[in-house]
Amino acid sequence: MFIVKYYLSGAILAFTILLFSNDIYSKAIFAWLGLSLSIVSLAYIFDSPWVFRKKSNGSIPFYIRWLFIPFLLGVQLYNAWARKHDKVPAIQKIEQNLFLACRLFPSDISYLRKIGVSAILDVTAEFDGLDWTAESEELDYFNLPVLDHSSPKSQELLKAIHWIENHISKSKAVVIHCALGRGRSVLVMAAYLLSKNKSLSVAQALEKIQGVRATAGLNKAQLRALIQFKKDELFNQQQPIWIIANPVSGGGKWTNSKAEVIERLSPYFVLHILETSKQISAAHLTQQALQNGAKTIIACGGDGTLTEVAGELVKSDIIMGILPMGTANALAHVLFGFGSKLIPLSIACDAIIAGKVTKIDSAKCNENLMLLLAGLGFENKMITNSDRAKKDIGGQFAYVQALWQAINKNETLTLEIQADDFPIQTIKTTSLVVANAAPFTTILAQGGGEPDIKDGLLDVTWIPPQQDITDSVLSLAELAFSGLSEQTSLMQSEHMSAKKVVVNAKQKLEYVIDGEVFSASSLHIEIMPESLNIICN
Repeated sequence: MFIVKYYLSGAILAFTILLFSNDIYSKAIFAWLGLSLSIVSLAYIFDSPWVFRKKSNGSIPFYIRWLFIPFLLGVQLYNAWARKHDKVPAIQKIEQNLFLACRLFPSDISYLRKIGVSAILDVTAEFDGLDWTAESEELDYFNLPVLDHSSPKSQELLKAIHWIENHISKSKAVVIHCALGRGRSVLVMAAYLLSKNKSLSVAQALEKIQGVRATAGLNKAQLRALIQFKKDELFNQQQPIWIIANPVSGGGKWTNSKAEVIERLSPYFVLHILETSKQISAAHLTQQALQNGAKTIIACGGDGTLTEVAGELVKSDIIMGILPMGTANALAHVLFGFGSKLIPLSIACDAIIAGKVTKIDSAKCNENLMLLLAGLGFENKMITNSDRAKKDIGGQFAYVQALWQAINKNETLTLEIQADDFPIQTIKTTSLVVANAAPFTTILAQGGGEPDIKDGLLDVTWIPPQQDITDSVLSLAELAFSGLSEQTSLMQSEHMSAKKVVVNAKQKLEYVIDGEVFSASSLHIEIMPESLNIICN
């Protein structure tokens, strides 16, 4: 690249003067200058914009600024002079909600507000962004670090295109800027225009930009890169995902986390976000997404919401992802591990971005989809006695308190169970759980160790009536140990595995499926092996 020779020449000259200098201060200054320009030269040779360590908010660490002062001072002085004497305005509208600009300063904020710009795409690696200014003004900011006169990598360019589209689709105006608004920002602008109009040629896209901004123009390397992106059909690779969010799950976690989700996912996908209400269910919104051609749907909420979305996707080719925002988030624990208890949103977003898909089992319980488990007795009491207000205040401790109340009551159920084609057996129990999947924290389902969501079997665990509360606690302790150690010899509880389970009672039974409450006198539960495509880690 031609610009490298200038930086290399400057470095060589600085080191030459250093060799012939006798003054210690002169030596220090020219050593500093030579080192700075040498590292910049290497950055260009190896196309490594990361040497400037530009952060996600656009700021450059102070130690990098000190290291590169000789370089940064020069380019900033030239940039300020060029902006002042430029033939075109600093900020220009290319089309509806889309602007092109040279490097922005805090003094430009008021004008951005005036023209309705609410999002900034910074395509520089060497300059500070508006960082704290943009944050204080609540402007969305995204940095695509590219060295001057260079081109971004294809996947990085695709992130920028997704980010722009996510804002434009919501009628938010975006400004794209580089140092002078002539090269890097023009390439990204042209790429976005090409992604929106597949019949447009590279020349036509550039002509449209140059018709407004006369100084816009790509160098030969940038033009070749843009033509190659077009040839490789990069702009056909936009990945839309649909997010079905329940705003009331987990005490309103979605409202507090929505901005973070958009920030994490918008560089990788075109996002379509739908929110449930009292009138509109997650199942209805999932059908709406499917009618609009959705191939990947992300369910956002508690386990009940996830099951509701999955009910519309089971036995199809559609991919499902999850953003756990409920109280227990048991399915997230199964798919992502215990870390999802600590940083559920971060782990889920990472998994969605990675895009690893696997097939998992699901089950039907009385024609209702079951991803996790169906429960009678203790499990049912634990859910029904934990109302929304208690969960909002105490989180998962609300379940613990409700379980303790159920143990104290120690109510016994008389049930008839038939597993597969084996003879019917009559049991008395205080707790019966039929699980497709359950993390070790779901103690009542751990009779055969932690249930496997991919083994094609249901795990049936029940606790016979105990004489006193001490024996009940021992039963729970035994199940907890079984879940952690996968021991199979139980003394206080019973366990079996089956593909189909039928439970009958003489009276109507209150039971739960994945946290939702139902009632019937008979339960028919059957496994559906490998019936759901889901994103996991």
